[in-house]
Amino acid sequence: MSNKLKNYRIKITFASIKKKAVMKLGYLYTVSEMTPWKENVNAETLAFLLSQTPIEFTPEIIRFDGFTEEILMKIREFDIIFNLCYGFKDVGQVEVAGWLEHNGISHTASTFDALVKAQDKSLLPSICGRLDLCTPSLWTQTDTLDDDVIYISKPRKGSCHRNITIESGKWMKSHLNTSTEDLIIQPYIMGREFSVAVIPSQGGKYHFALPPIEIKPKENADIYIAGQSFGATTKDFSPSIDESLSDGLMIAAEKLHKNIRLTGMSRTDFRVDHDHNIYVLDVNAMPNMDPVKSMMPAICKHHEVNISDLIRRIVDSVKYKGELQNKTLLSHELLS
Repeated sequence: MSNKLKNYRIKITFASIKKKAVMKLGYLYTVSEMTPWKENVNAETLAFLLSQTPIEFTPEIIRFDGFTEEILMKIREFDIIFNLCYGFKDVGQVEVAGWLEHNGISHTASTFDALVKAQDKSLLPSICGRLDLCTPSLWTQTDTLDDDVIYISKPRKGSCHRNITIESGKWMKSHLNTSTEDLIIQPYIMGREFSVAVIPSQGGKYHFALPPIEIKPKENADIYIAGQSFGATTKDFSPSIDESLSDGLMIAAEKLHKNIRLTGMSRTDFRVDHDHNIYVLDVNAMPNMDPVKSMMPAICKHHEVNISDLIRRIVDSVKYKGELQNKTLLSHELLS
């Protein structure tokens, strides 16, 4: 091969790399202390994501300090926004996503409508009912609770396992104030707890579930939740469960992701009672990406999906969704 041809091929290669690297990816975040639920978005999370950003993207960190024209102008400099913004002061992640959507910003979180459905736990019974899935019965008042049954109360739209109470119906009748707090109350399901991540495929054209992980209490307690609020827990990334249960959990997570019309990634929490019945507890439409504290990066790593690849898949899913929307608009224009 002549030196001239070699040099030409080298030039083409570098030109291709340069061309691929033009996509600007902005990581939009709010400092944890300024979010309603003090979500885990810190310097370690941002540094981790920057270090894992695929080479074909040019990344930058954008701090969200409110719904200002200045922030909007900055955001418009980017091709796609990786949405890590879990709210600002009293405004939640749903409203931030809605603001981005209203201003025509391509971002990695789901649509405003989808996030509303996922966040509001009181909607789960109707959503699960349509999909032939089970979720615990739900109350918003304490009057009809059975005194001797153990219940769990939690914020209707809350996250991060905060403001949760697990007590008897008798205790809740005398201590919970449902007139001033936006709570839901459900029977506490004794059994095993699992979490299932749903991520985009290569190219972002569809989504699929990764195998479940199990949340286990360290002290073999009957009452526990993920985290440390009701005793220390651990994560088992290869739980001892039969194939039918694993498949059932994964199918349920995929059904919820698709029915709610989520995009990007999601994580669904389940309880399995002693009779092997599966109950949907919660759908997290914007999982945290803290490299140490959050489940999503750990689940992906365990199943050999590196974070660089996950970022690429999520961005590809946004691009694919945009292409479908453009084709739909074009079709409507041609038919009108």
